Amino acid sequence: MNEVRAGDRRVLIVGCGFGGLRAARELAKTDGIHVTLIDRNPYQLFSPLLYQVATGGLSEDDIAYSIRGAIPGVDFRRGDVVRIDTERKSLRLEDGAVLPFDELILATGSTGTTFGVPGVEENALQMKTMNQAREIRSRLLNAYEEIENGHRPKEHLRVVVVGGGPTGVEVTGAVAELQRSMKREFPDLAEFASVTLVEAGPRLLPMFSEKSSAHAKSELEQLGARVMVDAAVDRMYPADVHLKSGEVLNAGTIVWAAGVAAHEQWATLGLADRANRLRVNASLELTEGVWIIGDAAALEGPDGRALPMIAPVAMQMGIHVGKQIKAKVAGKPLVDFVYKDKGQMATIGRRRAVVEANGLRLHGTTAWLAWLGLHVFYLAGGRNRVSVVANWMWNYLVWGVGARPVVID
Repeated sequence: MNEVRAGDRRVLIVGCGFGGLRAARELAKTDGIHVTLIDRNPYQLFSPLLYQVATGGLSEDDIAYSIRGAIPGVDFRRGDVVRIDTERKSLRLEDGAVLPFDELILATGSTGTTFGVPGVEENALQMKTMNQAREIRSRLLNAYEEIENGHRPKEHLRVVVVGGGPTGVEVTGAVAELQRSMKREFPDLAEFASVTLVEAGPRLLPMFSEKSSAHAKSELEQLGARVMVDAAVDRMYPADVHLKSGEVLNAGTIVWAAGVAAHEQWATLGLADRANRLRVNASLELTEGVWIIGDAAALEGPDGRALPMIAPVAMQMGIHVGKQIKAKVAGKPLVDFVYKDKGQMATIGRRRAVVEANGLRLHGTTAWLAWLGLHVFYLAGGRNRVSVVANWMWNYLVWGVGARPVVID
């Protein structure tokens, strides 16, 4: 632990995701500022690749990076924050420890939301944490063994993914490719495996252009996935998804990727929107000395709509708040946050992706290579980058030939 010197401005950062770590790096080794990161986990989870763990494409430690010592000059405290007192400027951890602060950066990210659809909470698998990714992987892979042994019906090889955003598209494509690769080991069961993507709106990837949305749908269908649009979920049971149209989809695995919301726990700190995001001023302050960034912050963009809950927004907010705190210490005025949209991308499968950036629209292999390069670039730690590249190259060369991914209980 770095010693807090007299007169140092104590900065606590709650949450070690994209925004929190960017803020910490911006503030690291700044004279007069002592930074402490706080998180319940001792690692940063690279969530954009979580679906690859869930479908057996990558191992868990490929997308998790130790926080301790990762940023020189920044301390780390593992713990769950249970209370924040913005007036007394202190927070309490689950173990009873009370930590005072001069500046607090709340970067707690988001969690899955069910939109109140009956049965989702009890019966669907979500994918926001490593444990949830493990559960999806176990369900997908163990189903083959259990069905072959007669313990479950063949219908349980059907997978339903709800939500046609980037996460839903990526999961569906990865599951379709996984099911293809399992044909070698379970040839008698392959014909019973299927994946269906259900989207309530009129098209997939609604934040992309219509052309890119149509391309994503076509690519998924080429992989063997069934894509349903204008198909809202009415309710859900352990092995059934009931649509408002009256159609019932049977499935052994149901993945809910239909939306996210900020953690309700902190919505009472200020004025929150319907997604529990706290409304902040233009410089990202909630109250004096309390900053909200990433998925926890509600700030309107130039179009009058709240900025999207995506990693680039969180990273830019983290850097901005770090600069604002340094400006305060130096006695300089604060400036407004301006988000620079650098584009968006989603992968569909091997050599299948869509990218839209700065007026450029890419599909297919070029888009896929761009997606690979960007994600490897943002992975924390050189070992992680090397491991992920090696895994991807191996999977690309021998997909469907070698042994299947292994589930270790």
